[in-house]
Amino acid sequence: MSFPAAAFAASLVWRLLVFALLWWLLTTGQQAALLFGVPFVIIAALLSTLARFRAPLSTAVAQSVAPLALLQLIGFFLWHSLLGGVDVAVRAFRRPLPLQPDLIDYPLRLPAGPATVLMSGLVSLMPGTLAVICQGHLRVHVLDRCGHWHQDLERLEQRIAALYRIPGF
Repeated sequence: MSFPAAAFAASLVWRLLVFALLWWLLTTGQQAALLFGVPFVIIAALLSTLARFRAPLSTAVAQSVAPLALLQLIGFFLWHSLLGGVDVAVRAFRRPLPLQPDLIDYPLRLPAGPATVLMSGLVSLMPGTLAVICQGHLRVHVLDRCGHWHQDLERLEQRIAALYRIPGF
């Protein structure tokens, strides 16, 4: 199997930097976490780069990811993770627990594939939520049915569409 060497190297370096930054953020920069994290960062970057160059990709994914859209998506995710964490913490200290859990069906406009998987994964990583892709919908478990879930999911979907340069958003 042959790779365009320059493109492969550039993609690998980019992924190493992104995964290293994410690891640093997750471990709050603790040096003790480096020994454990460095091998995983390298393996994740290498495997994701190999997957990009080996797998036949859909047209939405075959295009390069928009770097500005990636930064905006990371900012959106971090901000909403912070808000969700604060919300969950506040709820945990209130008695009785202010919970109105529900399953919300969000109709996906993203094409099936990596974009929808990314959306499901990001929603599941946010505090207080859990998502699964179900027949063209994203089924999301939330702690409070009265939240602005539809608008937040729509904004996330728009950012993912911008990341993959999917037209129509």
